[in-house]
Amino acid sequence: MTYLKQGLSELNHLRHLVLLDGNSRRMWTEEQLKYYATHLGPGGRADDWLFDPFLFMNSKSGSGRDYVAEVNLGQTGSVEGNFAGVCSPNPADKSDWSELLGFYFGENGALPTLDRAIQKLSGQLPPPDHRRNVVLSLPYPHITQERFGRIEAAGNVLNFSVRRQDLTRATNSRLEAEKWMVDEIVELWSKARYGHLNLLGLHWVFETVCMSWEVDDHRLLEGLRKHINARKLKFIWIPSSTAYNIHLLDNYEMYYFDAAFLRPNLLFREEGNKIETVAEVARKCNAGIGMEYFLEPDESIAVGKERHLRFREYLNAGVKCGYMTESACAHYQSLPSFERMYLNEDPVEREFYGDIYKFVEGKYKLKTLPPIPANSFFVPKRKAVIALDLGGTNLRMAVVDDAGKIVHWSQDRTPVSSQGIVDLTAEEVGEGIKLAGSNGFVVTGIGMSTGGRVNFKNGTIEDSTSAIAGWKNIHIKQILEERFGIPAVVDNDGNCSAIAEKTFGKAKSADNFISVVLGTGIGGGIYVDGKLLRAKNNYTAEIGHISVDPDGPRCSCGGYGCIELYASGAGLVRWAEEESKLTAIVGIDGEHSSKAISEASTPDNPAAIELLRKAGGKLGAAVAGLVNIFNPSMIVFSGSLVNLGAPYFDSFRETLLNRGMKPTVDDVEILFSDFPQEVGIMGAAALAFQISADREF
Repeated sequence: MTYLKQGLSELNHLRHLVLLDGNSRRMWTEEQLKYYATHLGPGGRADDWLFDPFLFMNSKSGSGRDYVAEVNLGQTGSVEGNFAGVCSPNPADKSDWSELLGFYFGENGALPTLDRAIQKLSGQLPPPDHRRNVVLSLPYPHITQERFGRIEAAGNVLNFSVRRQDLTRATNSRLEAEKWMVDEIVELWSKARYGHLNLLGLHWVFETVCMSWEVDDHRLLEGLRKHINARKLKFIWIPSSTAYNIHLLDNYEMYYFDAAFLRPNLLFREEGNKIETVAEVARKCNAGIGMEYFLEPDESIAVGKERHLRFREYLNAGVKCGYMTESACAHYQSLPSFERMYLNEDPVEREFYGDIYKFVEGKYKLKTLPPIPANSFFVPKRKAVIALDLGGTNLRMAVVDDAGKIVHWSQDRTPVSSQGIVDLTAEEVGEGIKLAGSNGFVVTGIGMSTGGRVNFKNGTIEDSTSAIAGWKNIHIKQILEERFGIPAVVDNDGNCSAIAEKTFGKAKSADNFISVVLGTGIGGGIYVDGKLLRAKNNYTAEIGHISVDPDGPRCSCGGYGCIELYASGAGLVRWAEEESKLTAIVGIDGEHSSKAISEASTPDNPAAIELLRKAGGKLGAAVAGLVNIFNPSMIVFSGSLVNLGAPYFDSFRETLLNRGMKPTVDDVEILFSDFPQEVGIMGAAALAFQISADREF
């Protein structure tokens, strides 16, 4: 699952698109556009580039006829109240469409004005690394339009309606008009030869796709998309998050559009769509995220008094849901919001101006929500999950909020019986729910990371590890859901480590990486093309059971010479004992542990250093095979052994480089987790948030 990524070469590095809704009677000026093209510092001087692409559109022609599909005949601007959205009864005709071309390409049109603005701004800033992208909205071919006009002088007057003709002829007429508009845009663009702009694509202005006895947008779009792509352009859509539109987003790239941005419409609806839920849908559908902000809303939108609260929620969710840096985003700004925000006397508006720039740069940090106005429709809930990490020694429980912050943490010794584990788990979950509630959180899910083999689909522990004897044939997911009435999810601890890094850690932006957990044993998880590798029975990435010596000792898995017998915490102690060096390393009264071996690895204890070097080398040999197979961009280490020090990890790195295929191993980053001891907890939390989002939508 992945968002529509930022910076894709096939979309000419699209990252943060800004939608600029213009007005035929009031053209865009260079002064207005500079606020969108660049960030302005104190004194009004540009100090960095800002949005890219620029999506220009226009709602009405100079005569007042509509380019957009739907108009509101009611008095409320949002879908609540007496909002009445209908296909425009005053549709634009060919003369209006020609006027729109002038709005885009005329002497004072949006495109030449933007090109001149960027030319001037380039004198203040280093030139951008690519031409600024533009996207142009195509007018909607209204089914209420019975006399659009002639495309060819000798042709028929096009009729988009089903009056006096069938639906096929109406759809063909609509498609003919749209193809004409596309060709006119391409020809005018070719003649203009703008020095700083790239025509990226065209925009379907309707926020949905209709089909009935009177309209067939589906067949229209199939033909139109082929025509647009044949002109080397992309077709872009920004739908609102309705159930029908989300259905259309499934495989949308196969049928209709090259890029789509899903809008929660948080500033348009009293109830508001849950941003986290919409973000999860966008991630599943390879879509971007659309977000809107208004200064003084020019429509009677009921949520106007909540706009600061709601927009802060948008920005914060970009961090919590990852779309700030992982997803291409579309920003809707009322005309001309950015100039007014920068010059505003209200410090809140000026703060938002700076925060949007930080958001586009990927550097925005979570901020406290503003006070919730009295009688607000939208009251954000503080969400948390209960995360559990079960190992052979300890059972840990944490309350984790949706920003990935651990609010509460507890730890108990792992019981010796499976029933004891079940009882303690239930006790800890109950305590966590109580603590979360007392701190104002709503618990939306329970996640568990555990050793052993897990049936991820039904949440059953199918087989135990030697460290948790008897922990098998336990339907722990079912037990927790029946006990607490909250969605639960269970996964192997190695998988959870990788999920933690992808969701909260060093691998957020990586599609291909390996997580290695070094503890009493060795485990991990593998991501390939943005997806966790699960394979047939979810029994993948058993990194600790890669054999590095077929003549070595017998492992608990049944194999021989597994890397876990040499390079894990238990393996280091076993190996030192086998070679009769443990006493020499830690002393007669020393603790028989990997920690003691690590602490003993000083210059005057060459035996300890040599043992750690040999162990790190064996691990490097094992991981080199994985790198050769999976070609990851990074390896992330976590677990209690990340502090083993230079002898272990330097030897690992040297062996990896010597054993791995070049240039594959040369490009691999070797990193250490931001939460080496809590990686199981964080992975369980990430899964719990994911499963609760699935249930919400």
